[in-house]
Amino acid sequence: MGKNKKNTTDESGKQVGKAEKHSSDNKLKRDGKPKKIKRDHIEHIPFKLREIMKNKQIMKTGKLKVKKPKESKPEDPKSGDIPVPHFKRGKSESVKAYMRRMETETKHVLFLTKNQVDRKPELAANKQERPADGGKSEKKKEHDTVRLQRLQNRKLDKQVDRMEKEMFVDHVPFGEVSMCPPSFSAKPRKAPIKPEKAAKQLLLNSLLGHTAVTTGKPSMARKRIMEEERLRAVEAYRLLKKQRQQQFKDRDANLEKLRNPK
Repeated sequence: MGKNKKNTTDESGKQVGKAEKHSSDNKLKRDGKPKKIKRDHIEHIPFKLREIMKNKQIMKTGKLKVKKPKESKPEDPKSGDIPVPHFKRGKSESVKAYMRRMETETKHVLFLTKNQVDRKPELAANKQERPADGGKSEKKKEHDTVRLQRLQNRKLDKQVDRMEKEMFVDHVPFGEVSMCPPSFSAKPRKAPIKPEKAAKQLLLNSLLGHTAVTTGKPSMARKRIMEEERLRAVEAYRLLKKQRQQQFKDRDANLEKLRNPK
């Protein structure tokens, strides 16, 4: 019995110790730094939807960034007018530096006033003299005009090409078959007019010295010359034939002599 009591006391002590440890762990977890929340569900949301959700939240809270209006720059003074400087000493600027800056700016204004173009208010604005730097020179104006003309010509050429392409497009319906190539009935404007049976001017004939054969009726003199040439050719052929026959006869006679020697 005593042993059983000891066991029960030991078990109860162990249970109490475990409970204390568990409570201490919970306290540490509560007191410690919170774990980072997993944002797997946010990562799966598309970017645009996230932006919309963020904008809605900003609208609800009212934390909108108001864009500051850009400061308007002071307008440039008119051509010929000298800008009047306004002096103001800076916070960290010494008296000597301030005086030096005023002196340099006043000297610059005096220099500009001395070298200013003479104004004539009685004349119109176009006829008054202008400074050397202001305005375009005549060469630049000519260059600009030439450039504009080139651009206009290019535009016109492109329009003409586009019109030609649209005009000469052949719309072929589906399934159409052509049995022979197209025949051109019209000729170009500057094409040389030739007869139907004209002689071909071949390069080989010009190199060999042959004249092109005319299909027209030959004259009487031409006929006579052609007849004489024909007769001469026939006689030459007959002579060659006779010589050939004589050669054959002589050869046969020589062979017979060799076969039947006396």
